[in-house]
Amino acid sequence: MAKGSTAPSPAIEAPGQDGQPAPRLTGLLETAASEPGLRKGERTRRRIIWASAVALEQTPFALLSMDRIAEIASVSRAALYQYVASKEEAARLVLLALQDLTLTMPSGGASARSPLEAIVATNRYYIDYFEKNAVFMERVRELRETLPGLMAEKQRVNRRWAERVLAHAVRHRPSPLDPARLKLRVFAMECMVDDVLREIFVIRNPDIIEAAADREMLIQELSAIWFKALYDAD
Repeated sequence: MAKGSTAPSPAIEAPGQDGQPAPRLTGLLETAASEPGLRKGERTRRRIIWASAVALEQTPFALLSMDRIAEIASVSRAALYQYVASKEEAARLVLLALQDLTLTMPSGGASARSPLEAIVATNRYYIDYFEKNAVFMERVRELRETLPGLMAEKQRVNRRWAERVLAHAVRHRPSPLDPARLKLRVFAMECMVDDVLREIFVIRNPDIIEAAADREMLIQELSAIWFKALYDAD
């Protein structure tokens, strides 16, 4: 078994939201690999995960090679195999780091004065985050059959986010809504936002890119739809 084959990805945290830009996964992984005081083996392991992310950002998984990861990490192929046994494992570690980052993404609820302000703040951050990491979002889709555990992990992340949103909606709706209906709306809104952003930043659908050229309009309109579905009185 390769070193680190069951080890978690480097601990990475998203910066505070308050008007700050969202992070790129590759940047955070590079920072984690440069953290002072790391033992040589741990530093190499983190550098390999960072190099895997860079390689995966540059090429589809089908074209990903261990040679390319070793080249970016500046390690020998033999050394690489001590830490990751295959390109599947390398991709899995990168995309699990993405899921960890998504879970640490701040929401806008803490400093917002109203539910709508919280939604706008969260969407402002998430749209920036999605754009910067869109290629990794797409890699999860590409690998759902090769690495089915990634899809299960993505669903876990979505479930955690849905729980947070659901709790917020329950607290702030002007009138109660049947829990099953509200839960369905939350998941529908999550899917809607992700699919719209995928059309813009991954597929680059010309019909929607033009409409989304105004970033502020995109933020406000998606937020208005979200607010209407979850917080307006029925």
